[in-house]
Amino acid sequence: MKYMAGLAVVCALATAGMASAQGPVASAPAGGFKPTVEDWMGVNAAVDNYTLGLERQDMARFDKAFWPEATIVAQPEPGKSFTMPYRAAAMPPPAPPGGGPLPNAIGNGNPPWHLSLSHHFEFQSPTRATQYGYFVSVYPDLKTKTTIVGLPGHYEDVLEKRNGEWRILQRTTVIGGK
Repeated sequence: MKYMAGLAVVCALATAGMASAQGPVASAPAGGFKPTVEDWMGVNAAVDNYTLGLERQDMARFDKAFWPEATIVAQPEPGKSFTMPYRAAAMPPPAPPGGGPLPNAIGNGNPPWHLSLSHHFEFQSPTRATQYGYFVSVYPDLKTKTTIVGLPGHYEDVLEKRNGEWRILQRTTVIGGK
């Protein structure tokens, strides 16, 4: 029952976040570029490769989401930020002294479910696009049948197309609101 209540909270957060979203889902810039179906599929694939690579701990897939020089700007709370190479986001934290399960952001050792809730893409040119998307992390514990819902946030991505392939050049991860 507590598990279902946790999922209800996630759904409520997702609905509230999507209802408050401003701006168009996609638009052609003043220059008149109209993305192709392949462009739409490419930007979606880049964002999905990030999520699936992270969830499945699949570095090959995670790497396909980003250009080699890509960075992630993390904003863990308003007014604070730091920049890191994208691969740093996929590396596990150091093992705790004396062993035991690896900690995560919640500290309970349970692997999180990273729920990506929506994507809003805008194409600036044939080789440049941006993405704004919501997320929330959920930490289920099947032994106790409880679920911890992490803080919601959003991504602000700059994607670039090179040799016909879209990947993320910069991802800003914002926890909570602006």
